[in-house]
Amino acid sequence: MKLIALTIPDTGGGPVDISGVGGMPTGGVDALPNIIHVGLDLLIVAAIILSLIYLVWGGFNWLMSEGEKQRINQARQKVVYAILGLIVVFLSFFIINLIFGFFFGANTTLFSAP
Repeated sequence: MKLIALTIPDTGGGPVDISGVGGMPTGGVDALPNIIHVGLDLLIVAAIILSLIYLVWGGFNWLMSEGEKQRINQARQKVVYAILGLIVVFLSFFIINLIFGFFFGANTTLFSAP
């Protein structure tokens, strides 16, 4: 195991440890909360981006409907579903923060430095 350790021999005789990339879980007691933290951050950001893209897509379809009732209703449904998706994402953000703080400590929240 010593052969694959991230150390560089120091000229003074002692090894120099190489730390991981900033914010990357490196193990220990805080590894699981950090992994969950980063994963949930990525999922929430992806859901927000996808909801906003769907909202713009629905708005574009509404503009291009040319007054046809069926196409307007389809575009309106896309806009409503995108807004509902954003509401669900933000509600899940607050619920996840509540649960995450309960299990991993009161000072730990999503979208903060791990």
